[in-house]
Amino acid sequence: MNALIPFLWTLGWAVITQVLLFRFGVFWGGYGLLAVHLYGLLKMPVGWPPTTYLMLAAVSGAVMDLVCFTGGMHLAASVTLGMAYPALTSSLESREGLRQGHVMDPYQDGWGLYAAFVAMGVGLYWAVLFGLQNGWPLMGRTLGQTLTSTLLNVFVFLLIQGLLNRPQRGDQRNVSAYPWS
Repeated sequence: MNALIPFLWTLGWAVITQVLLFRFGVFWGGYGLLAVHLYGLLKMPVGWPPTTYLMLAAVSGAVMDLVCFTGGMHLAASVTLGMAYPALTSSLESREGLRQGHVMDPYQDGWGLYAAFVAMGVGLYWAVLFGLQNGWPLMGRTLGQTLTSTLLNVFVFLLIQGLLNRPQRGDQRNVSAYPWS
């Protein structure tokens, strides 16, 4: 229950931001789409029952379908991400394993591991969404859209993570969010 309130807060502002600001975030002729609502979904804590991941992802996808009039494509992609989420987190855990309630974070897990986690989650989402949109005859376009949108969203998620989730020092002063500064 401890992790539920911060997660719902993050998911709520991510979905609202997606709906109000980035619903029309389409770049490069439809090859780059921005999906800030996935930032909230990728903040789900480790150790919840699989049906919880599935239901939260389904609600998020259904909201996006209602707002964007996409006829279930966001729902299908979100549910796929929700079903694969436990496997994604367990595939990237360290030797010590992940404790109950752990949220993937670049400050605890490292920037490279966090970027790989985001890329796998977002890539899976876009592969399903663009696969449904384009079908088999346009598989090359699907792969191009998936790669371009994944790279765009990984960059944006790392930027959001660095700007909004800065670690604190012991004396309550902010430290630099990025490893190079």
